[in-house]
Amino acid sequence: MIYISLHKIVLRSNCNNSSIMKKYNRVMLGRGSVFSKVCREQGYIGANFDINVDLSDSLYDNWRDFNAKFIPIWMEKVPGKSKTAAGLACGFLWTIVKGLNIGDVVLSPSGEGYYYVGTITSDYYYVPGSDLPHRRNVAWNDKVIPRKEMSQGLQNSTGSIGTCCNISAYASEIEALISGTPATAITDTTQTTNTLHKCFDERSLHKLFCSSLRNRNIFAKTIFHEKSSSKADSAQKWVHPDIIGVQFEDFKNDATLSLLKATEPKATVHIYSYELKKKIESDYQLKQCYFQALSNSSWANFGYLVAFEINEDLNEEMERLNNAFGIGIILMEANNMKVLFPAKEKELDYTTIEKLNNINSDFCLFITKLSKVMNASKDYTSDARQSFVKICDKVFESDDELEAYCIEHSIPF
Repeated sequence: MIYISLHKIVLRSNCNNSSIMKKYNRVMLGRGSVFSKVCREQGYIGANFDINVDLSDSLYDNWRDFNAKFIPIWMEKVPGKSKTAAGLACGFLWTIVKGLNIGDVVLSPSGEGYYYVGTITSDYYYVPGSDLPHRRNVAWNDKVIPRKEMSQGLQNSTGSIGTCCNISAYASEIEALISGTPATAITDTTQTTNTLHKCFDERSLHKLFCSSLRNRNIFAKTIFHEKSSSKADSAQKWVHPDIIGVQFEDFKNDATLSLLKATEPKATVHIYSYELKKKIESDYQLKQCYFQALSNSSWANFGYLVAFEINEDLNEEMERLNNAFGIGIILMEANNMKVLFPAKEKELDYTTIEKLNNINSDFCLFITKLSKVMNASKDYTSDARQSFVKICDKVFESDDELEAYCIEHSIPF
């Protein structure tokens, strides 16, 4: 069972040339915040993730090294779960034991309409046999923050779907609420932090998302709507997906792959289509974004709506839409992503593919290069694959490169 997750956030604003050194995180201490009171009373935050060993000798600086070691352990402990779920669980655990820094501020919902506030004061330690054995000490503030006193933006952010939430963009407002600053002053700081929060644009998220896809062996390319030759179409956003991707079914044995290509060529690849949004806050916005994704992504084997931030109150409606129409929903982070609702697999819609090929050069190039990979003989498959990868979006080569990109574009991570 997953009890808690959060991730490191560093943010620098290019809008006002200021820096936020301290990170602010919303954390969930158990399902429904069941452990929040005892954590506050005893001065810690903790996690479980069904990995019941001391991690003191496994505090790798890189979360990928941590995941490589513990994904097999987690999958053995939690049979039936996917490797993606395992990666998320282990990544969250790494954040607890290593990713958080001493001095970072955490907010945890009480379950009664307010938030406990505290500061990380220790490195990782292990308490075997407890509900949350992987711990960090926290100095909890006497002051609690009523949810109703938060700005709408901070309420939406702290209510984001999932067990982790980036709220460093609201640092000034949080500090004002802790200090008891009058509401008018909080409104002023909220306007500043909201401006900061909106500094990055939607397209700057593409490289982050495509890098996360590449980690899952999905090669992706941005489809630039402005390159469309169909100028008469005033509703291009309902036609073009933001990103398309492909996952190759690789077999180590050449004979197996040759047989598959000969008998079921469609099974050698899966094509994905993604509609990407910065934030989904309301029921109306969810439906608008979802049906846009349905319109421009249902041609693929798997279609997804992706957002950097989603209001957790929309969970039930997202599930209903997913069950009814089959478009999946992904919550993305700067260096990861979580599939909230998986897409239902469909046959390719060649009529829509033909239309997109005719009106958009990016889409046509992707499909052309992909077709060459699928049709290449054994001796030329490698060359065709390399040519295909060159036209896909560039991805990050290291965590340092990713971090620098987020700082440059004022993206929380």
